[in-house]
Amino acid sequence: MKLIHLLTAAATLLASAAFADVIVTKDGSSINGKIVGIDDGKITVATDFAGEITIDQAQVSSLSTDEPIYLTLENGTTILGPVSGSEAGLNVASDNGSLSTELSKVTESWQPGTQSPSEARDAATVKSLQRHWAYEAAFDLTGKSGNKSSTGMGTSFRATLAGKEDTLAFFARANFQDADGVKSADDARGGVDYSNNFGDNFNWYVRSEFGYDAIKDIDQLFTVSAGFGKLLSDTETRRLNIRAGVGYLSENYGDIFREDTSAASLDIGLSHRETLTWGTWVNRATFTPTIEDFGNFRFLYDTSLELPLKSEGWSIRTGVNFDYNSEVVGTEKELDTTYYVRMVLKWL
Repeated sequence: MKLIHLLTAAATLLASAAFADVIVTKDGSSINGKIVGIDDGKITVATDFAGEITIDQAQVSSLSTDEPIYLTLENGTTILGPVSGSEAGLNVASDNGSLSTELSKVTESWQPGTQSPSEARDAATVKSLQRHWAYEAAFDLTGKSGNKSSTGMGTSFRATLAGKEDTLAFFARANFQDADGVKSADDARGGVDYSNNFGDNFNWYVRSEFGYDAIKDIDQLFTVSAGFGKLLSDTETRRLNIRAGVGYLSENYGDIFREDTSAASLDIGLSHRETLTWGTWVNRATFTPTIEDFGNFRFLYDTSLELPLKSEGWSIRTGVNFDYNSEVVGTEKELDTTYYVRMVLKWL
């Protein structure tokens, strides 16, 4: 009985080997599996015992396949057919006849129904050059009752059209808060930012922003600027960019006794994104002084930490936003500080 089991197992093993692709290395070893393809001097084979493995093409003396496979040779010829190989070379039996060649002359190989390695690379290159839209919406609601009652809402939206050469971003944010019937926050901003890459990690940009701040009595705020930037770091985990330029700043106030601001300005900015093992850290800063009076300036800084949630596209963001305006009057404060915890939804 044991002999029957052994013979059955042996027959099964031989049958599986007989219908598997075979790679013979120069040291005499044989590897049975499914040849996935050949690319850049490497042969990838899928095996039952070790999954996909990669072998140096130069270390292989011959290979054979049990089903048709595409082969491209050094002269550009592409042929489809089952391959039989020996130390003398390879023979491909196609519908149009057989072709004899050497393994060293095979530049790439792939399975029918899949892209060739060169086509896959070209497709990846084209995709990397294409622009893609990405969207982000964030919001929070707060409330309090008891000794004091308050309600608040913060929201933001960002749409980005990004490619390898340039990036176009539309953004908007708003904050509203009421404490015991008195407004403590009522402001909104929106704008557009475009940057174009050139040279070695350099870029030029134009941006515009508009909004209002009822607490600071700013009926209308408008800035437009242009300049150059430098990408200091661009890796899989870190992106750091600085920029500097010139522009125009305008602020119109509701108080008729308060002089409006309308002047040329400088525009200095920083953006930083760090991907951590458990989240993403983002910093954005903008410093805008008027050229005629450096004491008249606006400074915005936002730092946040974003933690992904289990639901796809959702995350939670906690951070702090500083908004400094040197031109204040009366009892107004120069610095507004906003602490927030917001739900974030991202989609493509």
